[in-house]
Amino acid sequence: MKGGEADAVRLLSLAEKEIATEILPGLSADARYRMRLVLNALKIAGAELRDGGDLKAATLAQLQTVETTPQGDGAETLGAMKLRLQALLRQGELDGNQALHRALVIIAEERGRLIR
Repeated sequence: MKGGEADAVRLLSLAEKEIATEILPGLSADARYRMRLVLNALKIAGAELRDGGDLKAATLAQLQTVETTPQGDGAETLGAMKLRLQALLRQGELDGNQALHRALVIIAEERGRLIR
């Protein structure tokens, strides 16, 4: 970042603070609920910008622990692996797969940790 230029993470953080301190308190219950959804989306976007590389690496590492098919040789990109796993899930090939369940729980916990 040069001089006074703001980066994306900083801008999202400022938007989060403004919503939480200035906007939320004045909203009705329904509008407050919807604004909290927006606020959570901003937090997730900020976390992914800030720590997205770490999250991608952790996700890939976890998904590589899942024994699925011979194509899963560990050389796949995260995107390719997700597409292959989605296809296997749709076909019912991974029903009851405990390793996949454990990997997805760990991934979800890591994503949750990033937005706190």
